Amino acid sequence: MNALTCDIAVVGASLGGVLAAWRACEAGKRVVLLAEHAWLGGQMTAQGVPPDEHHAIEFGGASQSYLAFRAAMRAHYLADPEFRNHTTMTEGVNPGDGWVSCLCIEPRVAAEFFEAMLAPHAASGRLALLRGAKLMQVKRDAAAPTSISHIECTFKESSSDTAETGCVSAKFFLDATDTGELIAAAGLAYRLGKESRDAFDEPDAPQIADARDQQPVTWVMALRLQRDDIAAPPSGWQPIAIPEAYATWRRYCVPHYGHPLFSLSMPGGKRGESATLPLFASGSTLDWWRYRRIVSADNWRGPREEVSLVNWAQNDYAREPLLDGAVSSEEVGAHARMLSRCLLYWLQTEAPDDQGMARGYPALQLAPDVLGTDDGFAQQVYMRESRRIIGMTTLHQGPLLRDAVGGSTQTPQPLNLPDSVGVAWYNMDIHPTVVSGHGVNASVRPFTLPIGAFVPRDCDNLIPACKNISVTHLVNAATRTHPTEWLIGEVAALLAVEALDSRCSTRELASELPRVRQFQSRLRAQGIPTEWDTAWLESMRRARAALASSKTTPHT
Repeated sequence: MNALTCDIAVVGASLGGVLAAWRACEAGKRVVLLAEHAWLGGQMTAQGVPPDEHHAIEFGGASQSYLAFRAAMRAHYLADPEFRNHTTMTEGVNPGDGWVSCLCIEPRVAAEFFEAMLAPHAASGRLALLRGAKLMQVKRDAAAPTSISHIECTFKESSSDTAETGCVSAKFFLDATDTGELIAAAGLAYRLGKESRDAFDEPDAPQIADARDQQPVTWVMALRLQRDDIAAPPSGWQPIAIPEAYATWRRYCVPHYGHPLFSLSMPGGKRGESATLPLFASGSTLDWWRYRRIVSADNWRGPREEVSLVNWAQNDYAREPLLDGAVSSEEVGAHARMLSRCLLYWLQTEAPDDQGMARGYPALQLAPDVLGTDDGFAQQVYMRESRRIIGMTTLHQGPLLRDAVGGSTQTPQPLNLPDSVGVAWYNMDIHPTVVSGHGVNASVRPFTLPIGAFVPRDCDNLIPACKNISVTHLVNAATRTHPTEWLIGEVAALLAVEALDSRCSTRELASELPRVRQFQSRLRAQGIPTEWDTAWLESMRRARAALASSKTTPHT
């Protein structure tokens, strides 16, 4: 068995995991990073999801490293002599000109960025990157039962397909998996699914908690528009074989909403409300094709076929929970993948035209080169919800509320929490969940993350570094997207670094105000804002309003 010893072990090369490993290495610590999939970066790359970002992202409201990443992505495209910026759907340089984000990029470009980010540390020997790694076992410290002593995993050397076995000992372990896998394997307490309303006095929580009532998962696929005439099949075209589950999904209606899953409709902002978009449109009309488009033909001088990533309402798999349900996570993933294949067949053969007549669009074909796979499907399923640690503090809906809500005894709380370790802002975006079918896309105000959400109550050397911080189901819906997960990875790593340098536990660090202030200073020195500036927010609001009034295209 290979034995590795380090300061910080990062389990999972999610977006948060990559940033955690980088931040810890930058601080001079020895790091081991376990990466299961070929691409580093989780939802940004291996899961194939373009950035979902908050309203202020073009102006700030994120760590400097995240804003630098966005600038680097644009610089990459602008350096290509074939690229030209003909963005119309959003402000700024948007390579794919999709309307979900101002930065719709090819996942491959982001994956290359992350490899380059970590390469100097791997070359120096400070970072040991275990590829194809899978967590097998977690060992608690017999002398200190509230600590993890080491983990066992399998991984593959770059020159061999043979699995090696590794034992990783570390002073701190960061759970950067998308599912909270390390938390569960260590036997720690966690939350999952929905808390009851009584638990945190959240007005939008249900009366009864249900761990099974989780957000759906989606297996993203990349589709290429094969030719300008979208109605005509390419020469020699053949549709994919009819999937075995197609008849089932073809007649399936979305619970509580009533519309067929395979349609151009989607759940609206409130439960029971539906909205409809055209499949293809032009100008400022929102449509499905340009929703997550990552290659826009108009943005290239030479001919280039368009590509869009299909992470739509139509391939949200909401029949079973991904975690801790009656069906294994692997089976749920397989079902989600089958659903996406069925959706593709429907798009190719039965999707309606502008008059609502079933006709199909045979020019839509899988793009195997886009997601680093042989078939055009993402390397892993997209997960919106994780097991979440039970921390010293649990961030609940209260600090996100703009105003007091009926049914809640809470009053609006300060914009900036005194023990904040970072800023966040995204809608409370819940896709219809797998038990209750509850879905909402509710506006929230800017908020901050408390340090106690990063400190488990029952383990001294584990820190969450992905979607698994101590938040409720409702708040997870607002902290699960790209800039916040990026921030969580950075904060988790620097929290471990601060504890190591100060020779104290994370619990001590979070409990003593002078230590919290010292840590906040470290974060700010690394370009991580710990509070929202109200004057800046107001100036941003005015600037955004002025920009919107000067354009006729949508802003997201």
